[in-house]
Amino acid sequence: MMFRSAALFSLLLVSAAALPQSADSSQAPANPNAPKSFHDALLNVTYFYPGRFVADPAVSSESTSTAADGKPKCAHSTFFANSNAPTGTSSFVLSTIDGTCPNVLRGATQLGPFIREQIIRQLKQYGEPTVTQEATKYTIDGHPAAIVLASVPMPVTPTNKLPTTTYAAKACVLGNIPVKPRKKSDTVEPTRHVLCYDFTTPHSDLLTLMFAFSMQFDNDSPQPIVPGTVIR
Repeated sequence: MMFRSAALFSLLLVSAAALPQSADSSQAPANPNAPKSFHDALLNVTYFYPGRFVADPAVSSESTSTAADGKPKCAHSTFFANSNAPTGTSSFVLSTIDGTCPNVLRGATQLGPFIREQIIRQLKQYGEPTVTQEATKYTIDGHPAAIVLASVPMPVTPTNKLPTTTYAAKACVLGNIPVKPRKKSDTVEPTRHVLCYDFTTPHSDLLTLMFAFSMQFDNDSPQPIVPGTVIR
């Protein structure tokens, strides 16, 4: 699988509820290349992203924690932004999976299998997706993480008369660093939340935009969400 044959995808959680959050001004900076930031106050995690992306308040300001059928949402979208261009729109979504649905959280902590299942499920609404890079594990500031890349051919429509491809990637990271117990009797701290980052683009070359995203846990130094070394 080639790195250039993949980019990020639309998250199934775009319609999910947003957690308490704060973002920078919606006005574009004087320098479009200057980074912007979004701070998740509940988890004390800060995300940094390229200035070319503009937050979508219709998604980023949602506050409901239940779905249309009244059931609790197992995952919450916390921030959504896109970058419009004549050749198409690239988007990214930040989301959190917490203890609202214990079984979902338990599955998400496995990272690789969970991410693969989710990216396939999300892209199937457009066609038959192809995984272009299987789950690759790495760490973000000591927190276990993994990423999967995929793509899907888009159907021809009255507005899109030429065949196109959507390139997608999904990366998730554990909200805490697992600590192995020194004794069998020691209590193991459970993972209370998993953070996910999803990105979609109509052009594989734009996958390099991922390398400009970073995140900061508490007051630690910002670290790349997707290091270039994990993409094959």
